[in-house]
Amino acid sequence: MTVTDLTVRRSLLFVPAGNERLLARAHQRGADGLILDLEDAVPVSGKEAARLALPGHLDRLAAAGQYLVVRTGTDRTEWEEDLRAAVRPGLRAVMLPKAEHPRQLAEMAAFLRVRERERGLPDGSVGLIALIESPAALFALTALAGAPRVCALAFGSEDFSLALGVAPTPSVLTEPCRWIALAASAAGIASFALPLSLAVLDRPDALADAARQARGLGVTGALCVHPGQVAAVHAGWTPDEAGTAWARRVTTAWDAAGAGGPAPGALRVDGQMVDAPVLRRARALLAAAEAAAPTGTTDHGDDR
Repeated sequence: MTVTDLTVRRSLLFVPAGNERLLARAHQRGADGLILDLEDAVPVSGKEAARLALPGHLDRLAAAGQYLVVRTGTDRTEWEEDLRAAVRPGLRAVMLPKAEHPRQLAEMAAFLRVRERERGLPDGSVGLIALIESPAALFALTALAGAPRVCALAFGSEDFSLALGVAPTPSVLTEPCRWIALAASAAGIASFALPLSLAVLDRPDALADAARQARGLGVTGALCVHPGQVAAVHAGWTPDEAGTAWARRVTTAWDAAGAGGPAPGALRVDGQMVDAPVLRRARALLAAAEAAAPTGTTDHGDDR
């Protein structure tokens, strides 16, 4: 598992770990990764059955080339049982809900190490995603991002707003998104956050706008709770035509200026100075546009 695995992923789609029908089609939904959810999506009465079936689902989805995450329960007694079922070849990361203290992540990391060895997996093969769901967690972001195995920070907007005692409006959610992006970037890890309620299902334009805003804040991707959200999220993380054209002009001019001689220290493009950091940004934008190019048809059905 490497950090790069997640920083290039625009979407992680939650799929209830106890829903056989949804799991059967999860690999067709077009998301960059799947979160098999053992927390909120599975009632207490169904958790044991979901754990028993989980290895088979993980094996099948991994064979289909899916990037797989499992969201566990919050309490240690719950997540230990969840991890006994989840840790196996093909699992890429585990998401811990309501992460507020580095010690929570350190305890899970230590347990993961034991499970990896029992399963014959390399140490560190399973990463950790810290799900930020409270105002208190914002003030521990640096420590959470630097905890063992943490490969991403993610934002649970509904629980965060509930803890704050307000509705999940963009004005409430934008600043936490910014903080999460900054902490993740400083640690060199991925971030998944939107300045919009995750419950929004029938406003794709608003969702795409929120994704563009998140990308502008430095967030690397978003969580999705319904397959119908995936396309809008991807649209928000796809560089627009004007930006891509600018990046091509920058790289073309730079390559031409350095042809047959040393690379220029700086040059002028579209009335703006281009130096090494601007060139790197242009090349990163072109790489993102290439990665976002469609590769085939995807089922984004609304039969969830």
